[in-house]
Amino acid sequence: MIQRFLHGKRVLPHFLPSITALSAVIMFAFTPLKAGEEEWRFVYESDGITVHKRINEDTIFLEFKSTGILRGEISDYLSVILDTEIMPDWAPQCFEARNVERVNERETIIYVACNGVWPVADRDYVAKRTITTNPKKSTVRVNINLIENPNAPDVKSRVHIPYLQCCWILKRIDPVNTHVELRVCVDPGGWLPAWLVNWGYRWVPYRYLKDLESKVVKLSCCTTQLVSTLTHTP
Repeated sequence: MIQRFLHGKRVLPHFLPSITALSAVIMFAFTPLKAGEEEWRFVYESDGITVHKRINEDTIFLEFKSTGILRGEISDYLSVILDTEIMPDWAPQCFEARNVERVNERETIIYVACNGVWPVADRDYVAKRTITTNPKKSTVRVNINLIENPNAPDVKSRVHIPYLQCCWILKRIDPVNTHVELRVCVDPGGWLPAWLVNWGYRWVPYRYLKDLESKVVKLSCCTTQLVSTLTHTP
């Protein structure tokens, strides 16, 4: 009887348990926020980097924040962030970056282009990068806000990002460690639905911090080796 009962039952495909588990993870990581919920909500933590999210009143897209105490001096992090030309070496998906105009010592107009994942077209934006410092708190803030500039490239095959708010906050911890914080909210434009962007972009702030740290450590090692070589050259 038991055997007849089992044979009479439909057997679930072997991949369904995996799909169910993955769905649970996705729902946990992307629990919808209620309108008006402006406080940061924890998303995940990995490698000492913590990611939070919150509602942004100006758009239907979520704002993400990633923070971590990373290896390297604050001056090295600021140097890499402000070196527009090397962004493709460390910024995820970025394949082109250049300075368009230097407004003054603290403001620069930049152009950045990023790879789209098929079938999504490449994206680009023009923004003003502004530096502010707070010596009392040993912090440096770099704001990046969209702006129009006639001297920037205009590539028809790329979708212009319609909304972007981004800032870096650097705080000196000690001579070899820096507290790095990235806040970003972006509408990539095009036909992508908001829920898909919000779900996919939750990993981007983490990758930015990890790749930035790797670039800073690499440049620091190269500089140390160069100084050592010059010092010991007869």
